Amino acid sequence: MKANLIKSSCHCGTLKLEINAEPPTFLTNCNCSICQRYGSLHAYFHPDEVKILTKPNTTQEYSWGDKGLAFVRCGDCGCYSYWRSLDPKFTDRMGVNARLFTNLEIDKIRTRHFDGANSWKYID
Repeated sequence: MKANLIKSSCHCGTLKLEINAEPPTFLTNCNCSICQRYGSLHAYFHPDEVKILTKPNTTQEYSWGDKGLAFVRCGDCGCYSYWRSLDPKFTDRMGVNARLFTNLEIDKIRTRHFDGANSWKYID
């Protein structure tokens, strides 16, 4: 089956993603300290499936704690777009903020709840 092209964009259009993959079967609503503040819903893809379309020096990255992930946002409008792994042993997926999808109705995709604040398990 041929993959679809999923499109994602920040509010101002500076940071766009094109994802050459099937739509996700579920989205993840995580309650960890940063996801709760961003209000994001994550869809997971292999980084090879995601084409990042932006000009150089137009994004900002944030990382904290063990510095395992970098959260990337548009430097102009501030929309959080995706996280990427900073750990070379963990390069098989990235989390894309599905709230920025422009051609998928995310309310029709199942949302799973992940306890990133405590147990690190899905709780639904």
